[in-house]
Amino acid sequence: MPYLAKKELCTGCTACANACPVNCIEMKRDEYGFAYPAVADPAACTDCRACEAVCPVQTDVGKNSGEPMAFAAYSKNHDLRMASSSGGVFSEIAETVIQKGGIVFGAAYDDCFNVYHTGACKPEELAALRGAKYAESWLGTVFGDIRKELDSGRLVLFSGTPCQAAGLKAFLEKDYDNLLVIDFVCHGIPSPMAWKKYVDYRAKLDNKGRLPTDINLRDKSTGWSRYRYSNRFEYDNGTEHKDLSSQSDFMRLFTQDYILRASCGNCRFKGYSRASDITLGDFWGVWDIAPEMDDDRGTSVILIQSEKGRACWERIAHRVRAAAVELEQASRQNPSMISSSKAKEERAAVLEKIRTEGFGAALLFVNKPVPLWKKARHKLKSFLRR
Repeated sequence: MPYLAKKELCTGCTACANACPVNCIEMKRDEYGFAYPAVADPAACTDCRACEAVCPVQTDVGKNSGEPMAFAAYSKNHDLRMASSSGGVFSEIAETVIQKGGIVFGAAYDDCFNVYHTGACKPEELAALRGAKYAESWLGTVFGDIRKELDSGRLVLFSGTPCQAAGLKAFLEKDYDNLLVIDFVCHGIPSPMAWKKYVDYRAKLDNKGRLPTDINLRDKSTGWSRYRYSNRFEYDNGTEHKDLSSQSDFMRLFTQDYILRASCGNCRFKGYSRASDITLGDFWGVWDIAPEMDDDRGTSVILIQSEKGRACWERIAHRVRAAAVELEQASRQNPSMISSSKAKEERAAVLEKIRTEGFGAALLFVNKPVPLWKKARHKLKSFLRR
């Protein structure tokens, strides 16, 4: 039987399942919605070990050599920028790919707000791929679909988490001139189960249980600078509910590391140099580092990782405003660029509370008073780490 990655290391990238020549490996969700590979038909396995060869946590995918160039940037297109998570740079790149007859793969919502990867071939289809989606994205057969597009000679842009980008590169096993890979600064991958329970929880609070018609987790009507963006839920009755990100119950569990995938606690794909061609993210702290690049509408941090990335950057240079920065400045208030997100001790208990009792019960559990003995233990641990 093939040796698949241990659960605490597996990123769910699907490289192994897509590489299996006899389709005996399936991606199955666990009780918290995270996808893991399993040998569904042991008798069909030919022991070819193709799955092992493409696993990005068991093989050396390789990172781009040299130090990436770093920039603060944003699109000159106001509407596109306001519809984007940060500076709209992804959309500018994606539009150039589609203008050349290419296809763009990225994360979107389905009708029930589950997150999955899909392809966009038309400019109007890019809207579904914009904006942050804070749940693990279901990749399905996307890696195999991308290889078919590449082999046909079509230009392909893939956008995903650092582990997904590394998984794709490992799966392809060779470099394609017609492939551009973008990853982003990733805090971690939240549980799809927790996200779905939260959407249902909000629907009950806001709209008698009926699901939203639109969700924007990066609404900039309240601003962007200094983390002032909001989570906005719109409903069929015409109501709109908006919470500052800092006041969002889901964002609190996400950013405080209660609901992340196990592998996020020891991510092997952090750092300045990546397997991707371009790394994008929010330029948190730009207001201190390059205040002339902060107008409260969103600014992207960009790391140019490869020659393909540099060529792409030059093609969109006239469509963005940009300023070069040092790598240390790019990560100064963005530790997720280089550091893993260590899970809270209560992670398992919080996820189980959400699964069995609902999102509200988990909030009560997280907000309960901390026993004195736990406070003392925490102080002792802090003292010993000095």
